[in-house]
Order: sequence, then structure tokens, then C-alpha cells
Amino acid sequence: MRKRGKYRTAAGMAALLLALTAGGCASDSGTAEGTSSSSSAEQTKTMTAGQADSSAVSDSSVQGSSEQEGQVENLAMYVPYGDEGGYLMVDQESGSVFTVTMPEEIYDIDGNKIGQEDLEKGNILRIYGNGIMMNSYPGQYPGVTKIQVEETGSPSDADQYQEIIDGIYQEPDPAEVPLLSLEYRTTQAIVSAATSTGSYRWEYPAEDGTMTEEVADAPVISQWEVLNEIDFAEPTDLTLSFTETPKQVTVTRWSESVKGQAELPEGEAVEVKETENAQQYLLEKADTGYLYLVKAEWENGYTDYGFQTIKK
Repeated sequence: MRKRGKYRTAAGMAALLLALTAGGCASDSGTAEGTSSSSSAEQTKTMTAGQADSSAVSDSSVQGSSEQEGQVENLAMYVPYGDEGGYLMVDQESGSVFTVTMPEEIYDIDGNKIGQEDLEKGNILRIYGNGIMMNSYPGQYPGVTKIQVEETGSPSDADQYQEIIDGIYQEPDPAEVPLLSLEYRTTQAIVSAATSTGSYRWEYPAEDGTMTEEVADAPVISQWEVLNEIDFAEPTDLTLSFTETPKQVTVTRWSESVKGQAELPEGEAVEVKETENAQQYLLEKADTGYLYLVKAEWENGYTDYGFQTIKK
């Protein structure tokens, strides 16, 4: 058994503030208040659907899409990967790649309502939305209102994009403890923020097939050396996004007045709800002025995550 005496911050999930603009036009980038451990992040540009790639934003019209009554349409191929529901949409005219916030309205080729789990590799989808694409890679398209399967296609049709998949996705290392990030909306932005990691126990198979156990002990959350902060002006819904699907998630909170204390009173249990995405849970109306402890459990271990909410 290996044992780590120090707890760690969720590395690789730096806080990112993504500013949205109306009408699908790009805006100038700048600096804004954010949510990393230093409570600052960089504001980025947005782009219209069909233009998302790793290059700079242009003001040109959307390629491969039409606009009617404020709705933008795009044709894209659905390319799933991995075992945790990962996927890419590949625009069939521009070749740009992106993900979407899945809408409630998803329909098969015959017009029957379906879920994301019913989409198949190689499907050509007509995607309806507001056309506002966040400038990340892959792009993120939160304003999708409807998806319609236009053509069934074939899984082999998606093989041409394997090089793109290989560039952004690697099979998870079984030795790595899963990470947790938070997503929420403010009046000006969609924010993605890291959490801090406390105690954990994790079992995984070594190269020789034997099981290895890794353990990290941390003090109570009020004494964590690193506790990432997120800020908002009013009670806000938080989406908890795990890098691996947990079996169970519980959340407890304490008033920020306990910070620094070696012993904690009994905390307040906070309800979390499952979502259609098995890797995401919803924590409704999170309030400011609290320390939140999230405990996630898997068949081969558990991890404690934490963050502090402060009033913006």
C-alpha cells in the first residue's frame, strides 16, 4: 500500500471563465473575475457554431448553417468515444469539432423522441440553436435547442475522425484518482472551476496484475491548506462533473465561520440530484459563505473534494 500524507488540488482543471455574447458575434477578450484558487480567470471570445477550432475567432458568417427566425442550423456527425459517454460533433462543412449541451428535444430519423444514449456513431444530426460557440477546443455549444437525426450513417463513416479523437482523448489511467469540476452560470458567463482534493483511497491493478492501494489522509476541510474558492452574487445551481462515473455522491456544508477550526460541528447535508449524464450531479441553489465537502464513492475507492463559496 502506498500512502500520501498530503492532499492535492485537482490538477489539470484550471478555472475557466467563458463569456457569452448575444447574437453569435465575437467579442473582445479581456480580464474578468473568475474562480481559480486566486479567484481570477481569463475571459475568452465566443464564436458561432461551425467555426469552433483552436484558431482565433473571425467575424465571418457561419459555415454550413442557415439562420431562420433567430435559429441556426448545422449538420454534424456524432462521434462517440470511450466508456464514459464522451463524444464529438464534427461539422460536415467546416470540419470543426465541438460538444453541445444536450437539449430535451432529440428526435430520430422518423421524428420519434429519443435520448442521447440512442444516438449512434456515424449519425448525421441537424442541430438547432442560437449559434453561439465558446472558443475552446473542442468548442462548446451550450445554446442548442433541438437535435434531429438527418441520416443514420454508419459507424465506419466516423473512422476518418479517429486522429482527432486520439488528439484529445486518452484512455483513463486506472491509477489516477478521478477529478471533480464545477460548472455554473452567472449573468455574464458560464464558469468552469476546479475543486480541491482531500482524503482518498484508491485501488487499481498494477502491471503484474496485483492490486495496489493508494491512500491520502487530509485534515478536516476547515484546515485544508488549499481550498478553491468560487464566487457568485446569489444562490446558484452547480453542476458537479466527475471524470469517472461515481456510484454515490453526498454533499455536506459548514458555515465559513468554522474555517481554521481543528474540530467541526455536525455539518448540514445538502441534496444532490442525478442527471441524464451519469458523470454529472446537480446541486441546486448553492449559497455563499459556506465550505462544501463532496464525497464520491466508486467500487475501488472514494475521494473527498472541497470548495468554498464567497459572495461576489
